[in-house]
Amino acid sequence: MSEIDPQPLLNPTTILADDEAHVWHVDLDAWETAVGQLLETLNVEEQERAARFKVSAPCSQFVISRALLRRALGLYLGEDASKIRFRTTANGKPELDMQCDLRFNLSHTEGATVFAVTRNRGIGVDVEHIRDNTDTMALAARFFSAEEVQWLRAQPAAELVPSFFRVWTGKEAYIKAHGDGLSKLLSSFSVLPADEKSQLRLKVYDDPEESERWRMWKLELGPGLRAALAIEGDGTRVRLGKWPAPKMRC
Repeated sequence: MSEIDPQPLLNPTTILADDEAHVWHVDLDAWETAVGQLLETLNVEEQERAARFKVSAPCSQFVISRALLRRALGLYLGEDASKIRFRTTANGKPELDMQCDLRFNLSHTEGATVFAVTRNRGIGVDVEHIRDNTDTMALAARFFSAEEVQWLRAQPAAELVPSFFRVWTGKEAYIKAHGDGLSKLLSSFSVLPADEKSQLRLKVYDDPEESERWRMWKLELGPGLRAALAIEGDGTRVRLGKWPAPKMRC
């Protein structure tokens, strides 16, 4: 059985058991003053990419997210964070450019980054800042399955926008975990809240076996955010933690 551990991760650790997934939530605002220091962790290609940003906020988001991901992966691998190498699959999914059992995925939005790490199984995570001006029903009609649209219409008016992002993050997490990118139609499957408190229910309409291959959860990260996690297989213990803020220098 797969479940979310009620005991949070308190500090970054070198230990990641085969049956665990670690999900780290980063407060981007808390790391804003450390961007210059974190930039040194990135490789030349990443530093050049950061320099091409025309606006400071997306630049900081990229630098913080990539540098702290490197730190986390470095801990699990026993490697220097700056020496971690990445490659990109044909469908645009980043992965480690080395022979190892570690799998990861990353997502960021306004004010927050989330990365998830596990071993020997597909994983995907998505986080979104709830935007109240979202035209939920128009977007749902365009991208959601009929079942998801029906569920969304049944939600109270005050919960319509948060409920939209609940479904959206679930769909994105599955797409990212599956690795097929935009080649998979968003309306070909549904992700909706299950009876269990934290679980989501995946239904791939033309492939029941695919539906059973994944376990999905909604992640509670605080007001204004919606997030979801998808992991291949059963028996995973999900551990969620807040990445510590940088220590202030005297």
